[in-house]
Order: sequence, then structure tokens, then C-alpha cells
Amino acid sequence: MTKPTLLQLFADHPGQAMQKWSAHMAAFERLFTPYREAPLRLLEISATPDGAIELWARYFSQASVLLSCVAAPAMGDAAGNGRVRRVVGAPEAPAVMAEVLRHSVQFDIIIDNASLTGAVVASTFSTYFPLLADGGLYLVENLDSSYQQRHGGGLYAPYAPLAFFKRLADVIGHEHWGVARSRASLLTGFFAPGAAALSDADLAQLESVEFINALCVVRKRADGGGIGSLLSVGPASAYAAGRQPPYAAPFRFDPAQQQSANPWSTLAQAPDESWQAVTGTLQELQGSVEQLRRELALRDADIAALYGSTSWRVSKPLRLVSAASQRVRRLVARVPLAIRRGGGVQATALKALQVYRRDGMGGLRRGLNHVVAPAAPAELARNDYADWLSRYATLDDAAQARLQRRIDAMPFRPTFSVIMPVFNSPLAFLEQAINSVRQQLYPDWELCIADDASSDPAVRQLLERHRAEEPRIKLVYRAENGHISASSNSALALASGDFVALFDHDDLLDAQALFWMAEAIIGQPDAGLLYSDEDKVDEHNRRYDPYFKSDLNYELLLAQNMVCHLGVYRTALVRQLGGFQLGYEGAQDYDLALRVIEQLAPQQVVHVPRVLYHWRAIAGSTALGAGEKNYAARAGRKAVAAHLARVGLQAEVLAAPSAPGVNRVRFACPTPQPLVSILIPTRDRADLLGMCLDTLLERSTYSNYEVIIVDNGSVEEKTQQLFARLPKDRVRILRDDSAFNFSALNNHAARVARGQYLCLMNNDIEILTPDWLEEMVSFAARPDTGCVGARLWYPDGRLQHGGVVLGIGGIAGHAHKYLPRGQNGYFGRALLHQSYSAVTAACLLLRRDVFEQVGGLDEALVIAFNDVDFCLRVREAGYRNVWTPYAEMIHHESASRGEEDSPEKIARFGREIAFVEARWGEQLRTDPAYNPNLTLVHEDYSLAWPPRVASL
Repeated sequence: MTKPTLLQLFADHPGQAMQKWSAHMAAFERLFTPYREAPLRLLEISATPDGAIELWARYFSQASVLLSCVAAPAMGDAAGNGRVRRVVGAPEAPAVMAEVLRHSVQFDIIIDNASLTGAVVASTFSTYFPLLADGGLYLVENLDSSYQQRHGGGLYAPYAPLAFFKRLADVIGHEHWGVARSRASLLTGFFAPGAAALSDADLAQLESVEFINALCVVRKRADGGGIGSLLSVGPASAYAAGRQPPYAAPFRFDPAQQQSANPWSTLAQAPDESWQAVTGTLQELQGSVEQLRRELALRDADIAALYGSTSWRVSKPLRLVSAASQRVRRLVARVPLAIRRGGGVQATALKALQVYRRDGMGGLRRGLNHVVAPAAPAELARNDYADWLSRYATLDDAAQARLQRRIDAMPFRPTFSVIMPVFNSPLAFLEQAINSVRQQLYPDWELCIADDASSDPAVRQLLERHRAEEPRIKLVYRAENGHISASSNSALALASGDFVALFDHDDLLDAQALFWMAEAIIGQPDAGLLYSDEDKVDEHNRRYDPYFKSDLNYELLLAQNMVCHLGVYRTALVRQLGGFQLGYEGAQDYDLALRVIEQLAPQQVVHVPRVLYHWRAIAGSTALGAGEKNYAARAGRKAVAAHLARVGLQAEVLAAPSAPGVNRVRFACPTPQPLVSILIPTRDRADLLGMCLDTLLERSTYSNYEVIIVDNGSVEEKTQQLFARLPKDRVRILRDDSAFNFSALNNHAARVARGQYLCLMNNDIEILTPDWLEEMVSFAARPDTGCVGARLWYPDGRLQHGGVVLGIGGIAGHAHKYLPRGQNGYFGRALLHQSYSAVTAACLLLRRDVFEQVGGLDEALVIAFNDVDFCLRVREAGYRNVWTPYAEMIHHESASRGEEDSPEKIARFGREIAFVEARWGEQLRTDPAYNPNLTLVHEDYSLAWPPRVASL
């Protein structure tokens, strides 16, 4: 008869409650099968009698010793199995150790499922590993505690349990360290001073360390040890050049050779030793600082005496003239460099005039300093939000008086119903939330609160107190708990205002919030949805992490709930749509925003670019991280899928690969596949073009495309050889010997192209994602989409193109430029599909009819900004330009043409800047895909100093 597996025994276990990770059950089965019929000796160390020892007793029917060491009081022998014995107390206590040894002096298997911190793991392991029989197993469960703050863990915690066992793995390679240190020294820091620790002899008995998710299995040596001998077979010719050759005999370690051959290991220093070194250095620096302070005090006394002297007062006019002269000399010295970097005299003068008109002489001086000087130390703090708030977002008495005058002068005043569902709210936060509504400077509001059957009577007492104090507060108490959507509908039923504002029970409204919303409604009277920027606030009301959003960005909205807070909706429209839908809890506001937007024209969705909402970030809050509420992410994907179905778009909604809390929408690619014409201007550089074409032809999974190479005067033989080997059925060569003009060359190719879609591509592009064309065509096929851009990387792995932001550097810059691969960027925008005002023509795809509708690229723009100008004309024609991160390529930028550094090129660059400035003017400084609170100096979404929003 086949014996039941461990998982079957677990599922049918009659003992106490017990939890095991599913992946570990399979690992236990593999590890324990050789011992199943043996008279093994097993010790389990646990915090409480959780029933696991009874499971082991049923599995190891022939075990001779089954011992449970529990820290909590036991209840005699394990229920239902008289073979099991328990020892009660801390496992490292001498008395407990003595009791364990009374049952057995050696164990074949030791299981520790009680240790949750690095110190306890180390102490328990050092106590019981010596009791393990040769070849025995020591298992430690629950190593997921290594990431839990309450257990002293964290992703990079140096003394977490996982770190301890990683050090044990290092110990196994002791002879290969190349450092004259003992094995035990590698574990320094895990053991408290004077505590029991493992000796070199103990550590020499390690055979292997195996990690299985949150389980670690340490095996004790029966013989051998370490990494062992290096074994090689086969002839030397089979080894790749530069690799270590095979050995005729088993390799033997040579300590003298290894010491000199492994320089990296000589850099090893344990974290505690590094900390001691840093502490010593800090103490020395502190002494130096104290000495400098004493010297500075003496110097201050001398300066004070000098300022009080007669000679200092008499010489003041001379000093003023000298200082002014020095400033003029510094300015004169900077101007030539500014002109060179600005693209010539004319271009620099135009930029300077614009800056002067916008920001005055102070702005001109700051701009000149930025152009010609390296980053100042102050720039390192350009994301200091607290400093930014103190400078630009502080509401003093004078500002409040001005605001009150504006309220009094309003032609009409909409009424806001702030709807707030409540359930067992933390009282301190609930109090602050209600007060933040009561303290609104705009007076025409009501607060509609629905209590969702809170079980805490103090919640009702607090709510009733506020209702008694403020007649604008309305309350309803639900008879049973219905979750967020149902309770929000109950609050909505109380609303009598023109607009409803969604508000969570532990968040804060900025005192100006409803004023700015009212002003926006006056400016757009038919608005149906308004939303603001937001930040987070911790339990001490410290504001941080501001999200300065774009205007309505449809593709970004499909990826994340960019409306979120503060969201204000026309009440009649919300009621017309049936309020909040049940089944979307956690994303009920996301679902509502999508349903409302379906009913509105784009201009009826209004973005107020000010932080009006402070989202409380505490444990369990989505504000703290999307992972805090996974059900909300699932509900969000469900909401997006339902929206796409309602508007008739065929698409798949997935978790974004690098950020599962947000979405990727994969639109259906048209079938049959439309013909795409890929247009590649080139001049020689067969190495670059060959790489581009090889990756394009070999990696692309899209089948229906043609490549048109516009040969702009190539003369090298290698180029002709490359052309000769290209497949004639796929690639056409179009000769154009005119002077280089990127716009003209692409327009020429577009006229002879046969494709329904056109893809502009540089000759220095290297394809990475095989389905790049499917991805880009699926976006471009939608009738409201114009240009589609790809995610381009530098060869070193930094981001080259993540969309184009207008106004950066004067005309435009690339979003998140130089961002390292693997980073999400500003609120995930480096890895989410979204609309941008422009994308780069290094790889740009669109429908032919859109290209022809706007007249192609403007040939007055020979080199620079022709793609920006083209995209803005496409946008002006009513289309959205989209960037997708799921079509990825490497861009060997300017590798074929070189830099714009000759006098002729600089002059042309200046003319093209002036052309784009004259055509687009103020639009270059008001990018709807960006935010006026973000910088136009850098490409990293840092704060603007000052912001480009009207002051109060």
C-alpha cells in the first residue's frame, strides 16, 4: 500500500492549527524521503505547540526520538501521539539545553521554525548545530521575517536571518577567500558580546547551504567539505579562448597562488568592521569641527571689531564699486560660453529675451549661472519638498485676505458635497480629516458622512459631536457593513451640492482645496470632472512625495488611476451613472472616473495643478504602496477592462511587468496585419546600418513590413556590400544625393512607400523586443492616435527616450533621460504607456493618412526639432501622440552624424530653435503632459523653483 505524502498528511492533520508554505512542503518531501523508514532522531524548535511535531510523527513512523522544544508553555505530550516529548523554555537556555541532551545527544534532523531575527537565528544555530549528526539536516523556516521591519529585517538589513545563512555559504568557500581570516570572523556582528558563537571547527563541518524560497537547509559534512576539487573533462581545444583550461588531474588549491590571484576578496570587510571604521573617522572629524568652531568664534570677534572701526565706514563707497566691477567681469567671462552652449548669438539672444520677459533680471541671472556653471550644491536639494512648500505654498494672512476677496467677487459659487465613508476609523486621524473640511476657506460646502456599521462606539461619539457643532455636516449610519462602494453610495444619497468631492476618512483636504476647484469650475462651467495634484502625509502630518500630474492623459489613465485625489464630479452625472458600482471595492473611484470620462468631452475634464489633497500614508494604506492592497490592483484592472469593453476597444488588461500594482493594456493588433513601411535614411556607416537591419530582420515577429533605405550619398565599399546582401523582397534602396535634410529624406521615402503605416527609424537603432511592431501598430491603429514612440536606451543601459517634454532647455527634452534600467521613474511614468506631446523620430510610427494630413515633416527643419514640430502639428490636428515602453530598442545616438559642434551646425541649430519658438511660442512652456510645478531645467521630473502657476 502506498504511503500518504506529506502534503496529504498535512491536509488531513487532526492536530492543532498549523501553517506551511506550499513550496516548502514539496521541499520537505524531497529532503525527508530518505529518512522516512529510518529510526531517526528529530528535534523541532518552535515558539508554540503548533502541531507540526505531530505531523512529523505521523510521517516518520519509525523515528526513535521525536522531541519538541517550545518557548511557550506546553500541554503535556503531543495530543494523540505518545512517542512525542516536549521541552519547554528558550532553546538557548542552559537548563533547556540540558533537558534536550537528556533525550538525545545527537539528532539527524533539526527544524527551527521559531527564530525570526538574525540574532536569535544565530544563537539557536550555534547552540544546536554541534548536536547534528554527520550528514544531518538543519532546517530553518520562516525566513520571510528577514524582510519584516518588526523583526529587525529589511531588504538590505545586514544582520537579517537570510544574511546569516548567506555568510554560512561564504564560509563554505573559506579556502577561496584569498583573505587571511578565520571562518568565525565572517559571522562577527550576529552574536552579542559574550554570547555563544560558532568555532572554526564547527564551521568546518558545513557541507552545503541550500535556499528554497523562505526555507534554508544546512547539511552537515559526512566527509569532504568546502567547494571541493575542480573537475574538468574533455580536450583543451573544447574550452573557449580566455577561459580557464582543463586540468589533467583533480585541481588542488594552492593558498599562496590564491592570495595573489584574487584581489577582489582582499576588499572584503564585514559591515560591523566598516561601521567601526566610520565611527572612528566621525570622531576624528567631530574633533576637527570643534576646533574649527573655536577658530571661527575668534575670527567673528575680529570681524566685529573691524566692522566697528572708522576706516571700515570711510571705505564703504570704494568697496561697493569694487564689488560691482567684479560682478561685471564675471558676467563678461560667462557670456561667450553661454553663446556657444546656446547655439549661437541669435539663438542665445532669443532665449535670454524670453527668460527676461518671463522671470526678469533675476531669472536671467539664474539661467546664465545654470548654463555656464557646474551643478551647485543647492541643486542637490532641488527635490527638497519641505523647502519648496515653505517658499511657494505657504498661506499667510495676506494671501487669505486676497483669497476672500476673490471668493466675494465670484460670478457664481458652486456648492460642494464632500462625501466620506467611515468604518472604525483611527480617531485621531478622523478628527483631523473632519477638521480639514471644516477649515476650508471656501464656505459653500457640506460634509456627507456614511458610517459603515462601525463597531467602535467612540467613532459615533466623535461624529455626533461634530454634527452638533457644524450644521453643514450630514450623517447616516448603515445597519450593516457593506464596504467602501456601498457606504460611498450612502454618503452620496445625502449630497445636495452641485459637485461631489471624494474624501477618505483619514486623509486631509488642503485649506484652499474647494476654493481652487470653484475657480476652475468658473473657468470651465460645463466641467464634469476635476482633479488636483496630491501628496502624502505621515502620521505626524509631515507632507512628502508630491504627485504633480499631467492634464488628462488617456493612455496613462488606463495604466494608473491618475485622477485619484482630489477628484470632484458633477453630482447629477454621478447619479445618472448609478453612483459607485459594487464589486470594484478598492478601485471604486477609478471605475467611477472611467465611467464619467466616457460621457465627457476632453475639455470637460479639468486638471487643477496644485496639491489640494494630502493622502495619509500609514500601514495598510494604498498611499504607502500599491502592494498594501492587492485587491485594489485587481479591481483596477477589472475597471479598465470593463471600460474598454464599453467603448468598443478590444484589448487585454494585465499587471504591468515591472510594477504589478499598475496596468499594461495590450490592444489587439489589426488582422490581417497592415503593411508597415520602415524608412531609414543613411550615409555609409555600414557597421551601424548592418546592426540595425540585422536585428530588425532577425528579431521582428511582425511579418508584413518593407524597409526603405534612403541612401544619402554613401561612397564606401562596405556600404555597397551590405546593400548587396540584403533580401530584395524585403528591402529597397532609394538613392537621394541631395544635401542632408532629415525631413526631406523621410518625406521622399514616404512618397514611394507602399505601406498603410509609416515607421521613421534612425540607422543607429538596435531592436530589442521582437514584438515591437505589433505593440506600436496596435496603438497607431486607433483612430484618435497619431504618432507612437518607443522606449530607447543608451548602449550603457540608461534611458535615452521616454517621451518628449516641451519647454525643457527652451524647446524640448527627453523625459527621464539617463534613468538607469530597472528604475520606475516619476510615479511609474518611465514604465507605463501614456500620451506625450511629442516622441522622437529615431523610432516613430503612425498611419500614412495622418502623415499626409499634416503635410509630412517640415523641410525647413533640417536637423533639430523636426520631430517635435511634426508631433505638435499632429496633436493640433486632433490626435494623441503615444509613447509605449513595451517596444524597446538601443539608440546609438548620433553615432553616424556626430555632434552639432561646428560653427555652421551651431548657426543652423540656432535658426531651427528660432523657427520652432516662432511657430509654437507659449505652447512650449505649457505642456499638458507635464506639470507647471516641475522643472524646465532638468529632465528628471524634479521640482520647479519657482513653479509656473499663478500665485495667490
